[in-house]
Amino acid sequence: MHGADIQLKEIESALLAEELTFHYQPKVSFLTGEIIGCEALLRWLNPDGTVILPDDFLPQAESSGFITEITAVMLPKLIEDIEALRAVKSDIQVAFNISALDLRSPYLVKMLRSFIGGRRIDPGNIQIEITETAVVDASERVRTGLLDLVALGIELVMDDYGTGYSSLEMLSRMPFSALKLDQGVVRRMTEDAKNTHIVRSSLYLARELSIKTVAEGVETAAIYAFLLASGCNEAQGFWIGEAASRDDFVALCKQRRRWPASSYGLLYNAWVNHISYRQKVLDLVHTLMLTKPGEWGQLPKMELSHSPARCRLGQWYRDASHGGGSPDYMRLEGPHRLMHAAGESLVRAAQSNPEPDVVIKAIKAFLEYSDVVDAEVSNIVERWMEKSLRQSLRPDDE
Repeated sequence: MHGADIQLKEIESALLAEELTFHYQPKVSFLTGEIIGCEALLRWLNPDGTVILPDDFLPQAESSGFITEITAVMLPKLIEDIEALRAVKSDIQVAFNISALDLRSPYLVKMLRSFIGGRRIDPGNIQIEITETAVVDASERVRTGLLDLVALGIELVMDDYGTGYSSLEMLSRMPFSALKLDQGVVRRMTEDAKNTHIVRSSLYLARELSIKTVAEGVETAAIYAFLLASGCNEAQGFWIGEAASRDDFVALCKQRRRWPASSYGLLYNAWVNHISYRQKVLDLVHTLMLTKPGEWGQLPKMELSHSPARCRLGQWYRDASHGGGSPDYMRLEGPHRLMHAAGESLVRAAQSNPEPDVVIKAIKAFLEYSDVVDAEVSNIVERWMEKSLRQSLRPDDE
Protein backbone atom coordinates (compact mmCIF):
# COMPACT_ATOMS: atom_id res chain seq x y z
CA MET A 1 0.00 0.00 0.00
CA HIS A 2 1.09 3.53 -0.74
CA GLY A 3 0.16 6.72 1.08
CA ALA A 4 -2.48 7.81 -1.42
CA ASP A 5 -4.21 4.43 -1.17
CA ILE A 6 -4.40 4.23 2.63
CA GLN A 7 -7.66 5.26 4.27
CA LEU A 8 -7.94 6.62 7.79
CA LYS A 9 -10.12 3.70 8.87
CA GLU A 10 -7.30 1.33 7.87
CA ILE A 11 -4.89 3.20 10.11
CA GLU A 12 -7.41 3.08 12.93
CA SER A 13 -7.84 -0.66 12.47
CA ALA A 14 -4.09 -1.20 12.40
CA LEU A 15 -3.66 0.65 15.68
CA LEU A 16 -6.48 -1.34 17.27
CA ALA A 17 -5.03 -4.62 15.98
CA GLU A 18 -1.59 -3.73 17.40
CA GLU A 19 0.03 -3.82 13.97
CA LEU A 20 2.05 -0.68 14.72
CA THR A 21 5.42 -1.15 16.36
CA PHE A 22 8.74 0.60 16.81
CA HIS A 23 12.01 -0.15 15.10
CA TYR A 24 15.21 1.40 16.42
CA GLN A 25 18.02 2.94 14.40
CA PRO A 26 21.32 3.27 16.30
CA LYS A 27 23.09 6.55 16.97
CA VAL A 28 26.83 6.49 17.56
CA SER A 29 29.00 8.90 19.53
CA PHE A 30 31.93 10.27 17.57
CA LEU A 31 33.86 10.57 20.85
CA THR A 32 33.61 6.93 21.96
CA GLY A 33 32.56 5.11 18.79
CA GLU A 34 29.88 3.36 20.82
CA ILE A 35 26.11 3.27 20.47
CA ILE A 36 24.87 6.13 22.58
CA GLY A 37 21.20 5.88 21.71
CA CYS A 38 18.72 5.38 18.92
CA GLU A 39 15.71 6.83 17.18
CA ALA A 40 12.34 5.12 17.58
CA LEU A 41 10.78 4.82 14.12
CA LEU A 42 7.19 3.71 13.68
CA ARG A 43 6.48 0.71 11.45
CA TRP A 44 3.18 -0.78 10.32
CA LEU A 45 3.56 -4.56 10.10
CA ASN A 46 0.84 -5.83 7.79
CA PRO A 47 -0.56 -9.33 8.37
CA ASP A 48 0.57 -10.19 4.82
CA GLY A 49 4.17 -9.59 5.86
CA THR A 50 4.68 -6.23 4.19
CA VAL A 51 6.05 -3.29 6.13
CA ILE A 52 4.49 0.14 5.67
CA LEU A 53 6.80 3.05 6.40
CA PRO A 54 5.60 6.11 8.34
CA ASP A 55 5.73 8.44 5.32
CA ASP A 56 2.92 6.38 3.81
CA PHE A 57 0.44 6.76 6.67
CA LEU A 58 1.50 9.38 9.21
CA PRO A 59 0.69 12.39 6.98
CA GLN A 60 -2.90 11.11 6.74
CA ALA A 61 -3.00 10.58 10.51
CA GLU A 62 -1.63 14.06 11.12
CA SER A 63 -4.01 15.86 8.77
CA SER A 64 -7.00 14.10 10.35
CA GLY A 65 -5.84 14.67 13.92
CA PHE A 66 -5.64 10.92 14.55
CA ILE A 67 -1.92 11.29 15.26
CA THR A 68 -2.69 12.09 18.90
CA GLU A 69 -4.46 8.74 19.26
CA ILE A 70 -1.43 6.98 17.82
CA THR A 71 0.86 8.77 20.28
CA ALA A 72 -1.41 7.96 23.23
CA VAL A 73 -1.40 4.25 22.37
CA MET A 74 2.23 3.90 21.26
CA LEU A 75 3.97 5.95 23.97
CA PRO A 76 3.38 3.34 26.71
CA LYS A 77 4.74 0.70 24.32
CA LEU A 78 7.78 2.87 23.74
CA ILE A 79 8.35 3.08 27.49
CA GLU A 80 8.17 -0.71 27.73
CA ASP A 81 10.83 -0.96 25.03
CA ILE A 82 13.03 1.61 26.76
CA GLU A 83 12.84 -0.44 29.95
CA ALA A 84 14.10 -3.46 28.01
CA LEU A 85 16.90 -1.39 26.45
CA ARG A 86 17.93 -0.02 29.84
CA ALA A 87 18.60 -3.56 31.00
CA VAL A 88 21.41 -3.64 28.42
CA LYS A 89 22.44 0.03 28.52
CA SER A 90 21.11 2.02 31.47
CA ASP A 91 21.92 5.41 29.97
CA ILE A 92 20.38 4.68 26.56
CA GLN A 93 18.78 7.76 24.99
CA VAL A 94 15.84 7.11 22.69
CA ALA A 95 14.65 9.86 20.34
CA PHE A 96 10.91 9.99 19.72
CA ASN A 97 9.19 12.15 17.10
CA ILE A 98 6.07 14.05 18.05
CA SER A 99 3.61 16.30 16.28
CA ALA A 100 2.55 19.82 17.20
CA LEU A 101 -0.91 18.30 17.73
CA ASP A 102 0.55 16.13 20.50
CA LEU A 103 1.69 19.28 22.28
CA ARG A 104 -1.77 20.81 22.09
CA SER A 105 -3.04 17.86 24.08
CA PRO A 106 -2.24 17.70 27.81
CA TYR A 107 -1.83 13.92 27.74
CA LEU A 108 1.71 13.75 26.34
CA VAL A 109 3.25 15.69 29.22
CA LYS A 110 1.02 13.96 31.78
CA MET A 111 2.02 10.50 30.59
CA LEU A 112 5.73 11.30 30.52
CA ARG A 113 5.53 12.88 33.96
CA SER A 114 3.90 9.68 35.22
CA PHE A 115 6.52 7.41 33.62
CA ILE A 116 9.40 9.49 34.99
CA GLY A 117 7.79 9.99 38.39
CA GLY A 118 7.19 6.25 38.64
CA ARG A 119 10.89 5.72 37.88
CA ARG A 120 10.15 3.53 34.90
CA ILE A 121 12.60 5.68 32.92
CA ASP A 122 14.96 8.53 33.67
CA PRO A 123 14.45 11.87 31.90
CA GLY A 124 17.72 11.29 30.09
CA ASN A 125 16.41 8.08 28.52
CA ILE A 126 14.13 9.93 26.12
CA GLN A 127 14.55 12.78 23.69
CA ILE A 128 11.71 14.54 21.93
CA GLU A 129 12.30 15.36 18.28
CA ILE A 130 10.13 17.95 16.59
CA THR A 131 10.54 19.69 13.26
CA GLU A 132 10.82 23.45 13.10
CA THR A 133 7.81 23.58 10.78
CA ALA A 134 5.74 21.96 13.52
CA VAL A 135 6.37 24.84 15.91
CA VAL A 136 6.39 27.77 13.49
CA ASP A 137 3.42 29.98 14.28
CA ALA A 138 2.44 27.45 16.93
CA SER A 139 -0.04 28.29 19.65
CA GLU A 140 0.95 29.24 23.15
CA ARG A 141 -0.24 25.79 24.23
CA VAL A 142 2.39 24.18 21.99
CA ARG A 143 5.16 26.37 23.34
CA THR A 144 4.04 25.71 26.90
CA GLY A 145 4.06 21.99 26.17
CA LEU A 146 7.66 22.15 25.00
CA LEU A 147 8.69 24.07 28.10
CA ASP A 148 6.87 21.52 30.28
CA LEU A 149 8.90 18.74 28.66
CA VAL A 150 12.14 20.61 29.38
CA ALA A 151 11.01 21.10 32.99
CA LEU A 152 10.79 17.30 33.26
CA GLY A 153 14.44 17.09 32.25
CA ILE A 154 13.73 15.87 28.72
CA GLU A 155 15.93 17.11 25.90
CA LEU A 156 14.37 18.74 22.84
CA VAL A 157 15.89 18.11 19.43
CA MET A 158 15.17 20.21 16.36
CA ASP A 159 14.64 17.60 13.65
CA ASP A 160 15.40 18.08 9.94
CA TYR A 161 17.46 21.19 10.63
CA GLY A 162 18.14 23.14 7.48
CA THR A 163 14.93 22.33 5.63
CA GLY A 164 12.64 25.03 7.03
CA TYR A 165 12.63 28.77 6.70
CA SER A 166 12.97 29.84 10.31
CA SER A 167 15.54 27.57 11.93
CA LEU A 168 17.45 30.44 13.51
CA GLU A 169 14.29 31.96 14.97
CA MET A 170 13.23 28.66 16.51
CA LEU A 171 16.69 28.03 17.99
CA SER A 172 16.63 31.46 19.60
CA ARG A 173 13.11 31.13 21.00
CA MET A 174 12.91 27.53 22.18
CA PRO A 175 15.18 25.59 24.58
CA PHE A 176 16.55 23.00 22.14
CA SER A 177 19.39 20.83 23.44
CA ALA A 178 20.42 19.48 20.04
CA LEU A 179 19.85 19.96 16.36
CA LYS A 180 19.63 17.15 13.86
CA LEU A 181 21.11 17.85 10.46
CA ASP A 182 18.69 16.90 7.70
CA GLN A 183 19.70 13.71 5.93
CA GLY A 184 19.17 15.27 2.52
CA VAL A 185 21.72 17.99 3.23
CA VAL A 186 24.17 15.44 4.65
CA ARG A 187 23.85 13.17 1.61
CA ARG A 188 24.22 16.02 -0.88
CA MET A 189 27.60 17.03 0.53
CA THR A 190 29.17 14.70 -2.05
CA GLU A 191 27.35 16.53 -4.86
CA ASP A 192 27.59 20.22 -4.00
CA ALA A 193 30.02 22.24 -1.89
CA LYS A 194 27.14 24.48 -0.79
CA ASN A 195 25.67 21.59 1.20
CA THR A 196 29.04 20.98 2.83
CA HIS A 197 29.13 24.66 3.78
CA ILE A 198 25.63 24.38 5.26
CA VAL A 199 26.72 21.42 7.38
CA ARG A 200 29.91 23.09 8.59
CA SER A 201 28.07 26.34 9.34
CA SER A 202 25.42 24.42 11.25
CA LEU A 203 28.06 22.69 13.34
CA TYR A 204 29.64 26.06 14.10
CA LEU A 205 26.29 27.57 15.07
CA ALA A 206 25.54 24.66 17.40
CA ARG A 207 28.92 25.08 19.10
CA GLU A 208 28.23 28.77 19.65
CA LEU A 209 24.84 27.90 21.18
CA SER A 210 26.36 25.08 23.28
CA ILE A 211 24.02 22.46 21.86
CA LYS A 212 24.77 19.00 20.45
CA THR A 213 24.66 18.01 16.81
CA VAL A 214 23.37 14.80 15.30
CA ALA A 215 23.89 13.99 11.62
CA GLU A 216 21.38 11.64 10.02
CA GLY A 217 21.69 10.12 6.59
CA VAL A 218 25.27 8.92 7.16
CA GLU A 219 25.54 6.27 4.48
CA THR A 220 29.27 6.00 3.73
CA ALA A 221 32.50 5.69 5.68
CA ALA A 222 33.78 8.85 3.97
CA ILE A 223 30.88 11.00 5.19
CA TYR A 224 31.26 9.51 8.68
CA ALA A 225 34.97 10.40 8.70
CA PHE A 226 34.30 13.96 7.51
CA LEU A 227 31.71 14.57 10.23
CA LEU A 228 34.01 13.08 12.87
CA ALA A 229 36.84 15.41 11.86
CA SER A 230 34.45 18.40 11.70
CA GLY A 231 33.41 18.10 15.33
CA CYS A 232 29.91 16.64 15.01
CA ASN A 233 28.72 14.86 18.18
CA GLU A 234 26.63 11.93 16.96
CA ALA A 235 25.81 10.08 13.74
CA GLN A 236 22.90 8.02 12.47
CA GLY A 237 22.42 6.33 9.11
CA PHE A 238 22.50 3.13 7.07
CA TRP A 239 26.31 2.92 7.20
CA ILE A 240 26.03 2.55 10.97
CA GLY A 241 22.91 0.43 10.99
CA GLU A 242 19.36 0.24 9.70
CA ALA A 243 16.31 0.45 11.93
CA ALA A 244 15.71 -2.91 13.61
CA SER A 245 13.19 -4.51 15.93
CA ARG A 246 13.68 -4.05 19.65
CA ASP A 247 15.13 -7.54 20.11
CA ASP A 248 17.54 -7.11 17.20
CA PHE A 249 18.63 -3.71 18.52
CA VAL A 250 19.19 -5.19 21.98
CA ALA A 251 21.36 -7.88 20.35
CA LEU A 252 23.34 -5.16 18.55
CA CYS A 253 23.95 -3.32 21.83
CA LYS A 254 25.15 -6.53 23.46
CA GLN A 255 27.80 -6.92 20.76
CA ARG A 256 29.56 -3.82 22.15
CA ARG A 257 30.58 -2.94 18.62
CA ARG A 258 32.69 0.16 18.07
CA TRP A 259 32.82 2.51 15.11
CA PRO A 260 35.70 4.94 14.35
CA ALA A 261 36.09 7.51 17.12
CA SER A 262 38.36 10.36 18.04
CA SER A 263 38.69 13.13 20.62
CA TYR A 264 39.98 15.40 17.86
CA GLY A 265 36.46 16.65 17.29
CA LEU A 266 36.34 17.90 20.89
CA LEU A 267 39.70 19.61 20.51
CA TYR A 268 38.49 21.16 17.25
CA ASN A 269 35.37 22.45 19.00
CA ALA A 270 37.44 23.79 21.86
CA TRP A 271 39.87 25.55 19.53
CA VAL A 272 37.05 27.16 17.57
CA ASN A 273 35.51 28.26 20.87
CA HIS A 274 38.82 29.90 21.85
CA ILE A 275 38.99 31.76 18.53
CA SER A 276 35.35 32.80 18.91
CA TYR A 277 36.05 34.20 22.39
CA ARG A 278 38.93 36.27 21.03
CA GLN A 279 36.76 37.63 18.23
CA LYS A 280 33.92 38.47 20.64
CA VAL A 281 36.26 40.42 22.90
CA LEU A 282 37.74 42.40 20.03
CA ASP A 283 34.32 43.01 18.46
CA LEU A 284 32.95 44.27 21.76
CA VAL A 285 35.92 46.58 22.37
CA HIS A 286 35.67 47.97 18.85
CA THR A 287 31.94 48.56 19.32
CA LEU A 288 32.46 50.30 22.67
CA MET A 289 35.01 52.62 21.12
CA LEU A 290 32.58 53.53 18.32
CA THR A 291 29.66 54.32 20.63
CA LYS A 292 28.95 56.57 23.57
CA PRO A 293 28.42 55.15 27.09
CA GLY A 294 24.81 56.31 27.00
CA GLU A 295 24.22 54.05 23.99
CA TRP A 296 25.76 50.89 25.46
CA GLY A 297 22.45 49.76 26.93
CA GLN A 298 21.10 49.45 23.38
CA LEU A 299 23.87 47.14 22.16
CA PRO A 300 22.99 43.54 21.19
CA LYS A 301 23.27 41.01 24.00
CA MET A 302 26.40 38.88 23.82
CA GLU A 303 27.28 35.77 25.79
CA LEU A 304 30.82 36.55 26.87
CA SER A 305 32.35 34.80 29.87
CA HIS A 306 35.90 35.56 30.93
CA SER A 307 36.10 32.49 33.16
CA PRO A 308 38.62 29.90 31.88
CA ALA A 309 36.49 27.20 33.52
CA ARG A 310 33.59 28.00 31.19
CA CYS A 311 35.75 28.00 28.08
CA ARG A 312 35.62 24.74 26.16
CA LEU A 313 39.36 24.82 25.66
CA GLY A 314 39.88 24.98 29.42
CA GLN A 315 37.36 22.20 29.96
CA TRP A 316 39.09 20.09 27.32
CA TYR A 317 42.63 20.20 28.66
CA ARG A 318 41.48 19.67 32.26
CA ASP A 319 39.62 16.49 31.39
CA ALA A 320 41.81 13.60 32.52
CA SER A 321 40.51 11.43 29.71
CA HIS A 322 42.08 13.83 27.23
CA GLY A 323 45.55 13.98 28.70
CA GLY A 324 45.17 15.62 32.11
CA GLY A 325 48.55 15.76 33.83
CA SER A 326 50.57 15.59 30.61
CA PRO A 327 53.12 18.40 30.15
CA ASP A 328 51.73 19.05 26.66
CA TYR A 329 48.37 20.00 28.10
CA MET A 330 49.49 21.60 31.33
CA ARG A 331 51.60 24.08 29.33
CA LEU A 332 48.29 25.44 28.11
CA GLU A 333 47.02 26.20 31.61
CA GLY A 334 49.02 29.33 32.39
CA PRO A 335 48.71 31.15 29.04
CA HIS A 336 45.04 30.26 28.82
CA ARG A 337 44.24 31.77 32.22
CA LEU A 338 46.32 34.86 31.45
CA MET A 339 44.53 35.29 28.12
CA HIS A 340 41.09 35.29 29.76
CA ALA A 341 42.29 37.68 32.46
CA ALA A 342 43.70 39.97 29.77
CA GLY A 343 40.40 39.79 27.90
CA GLU A 344 38.49 40.88 30.96
CA SER A 345 40.97 43.70 31.61
CA LEU A 346 40.69 44.84 28.00
CA VAL A 347 36.89 45.09 28.15
CA ARG A 348 37.07 47.00 31.43
CA ALA A 349 39.62 49.40 29.95
CA ALA A 350 37.34 50.09 26.98
CA GLN A 351 34.32 50.58 29.26
CA SER A 352 36.13 53.04 31.51
CA ASN A 353 36.87 55.13 28.40
CA PRO A 354 40.46 56.08 29.24
CA GLU A 355 43.16 57.35 26.92
CA PRO A 356 43.51 55.35 23.67
CA ASP A 357 47.06 54.31 24.63
CA VAL A 358 45.70 52.40 27.64
CA VAL A 359 43.27 50.42 25.47
CA ILE A 360 45.93 49.80 22.82
CA LYS A 361 48.26 48.40 25.49
CA ALA A 362 45.49 46.13 26.78
CA ILE A 363 44.76 44.91 23.23
CA LYS A 364 48.44 44.09 22.70
CA ALA A 365 48.63 42.07 25.94
CA PHE A 366 45.43 40.19 25.09
CA LEU A 367 46.60 39.25 21.60
CA GLU A 368 50.05 38.22 22.83
CA TYR A 369 48.57 35.73 25.31
CA SER A 370 46.10 34.54 22.68
CA ASP A 371 48.97 33.90 20.24
CA VAL A 372 50.75 31.80 22.87
CA VAL A 373 47.61 29.73 23.39
CA ASP A 374 47.22 29.28 19.62
CA ALA A 375 50.81 28.11 19.32
CA GLU A 376 50.40 25.56 22.13
CA VAL A 377 47.19 24.19 20.64
CA SER A 378 48.84 23.97 17.22
CA ASN A 379 51.65 21.92 18.75
CA ILE A 380 49.16 19.58 20.42
CA VAL A 381 47.27 19.13 17.16
CA GLU A 382 50.49 18.43 15.27
CA ARG A 383 51.61 15.78 17.77
CA TRP A 384 48.12 14.27 17.98
CA MET A 385 47.81 13.94 14.19
CA GLU A 386 51.30 12.50 13.85
CA LYS A 387 50.54 9.87 16.49
CA SER A 388 47.17 9.11 14.95
CA LEU A 389 48.55 8.69 11.44
CA ARG A 390 51.36 6.42 12.60
CA GLN A 391 48.94 4.20 14.51
CA SER A 392 46.49 3.70 11.67
CA LEU A 393 46.71 2.94 7.98
CA ARG A 394 44.46 4.37 5.32
CA PRO A 395 42.36 1.72 3.51
CA ASP A 396 44.54 1.87 0.38
CA ASP A 397 47.67 1.29 2.47
CA GLU A 398 46.48 -2.00 3.96
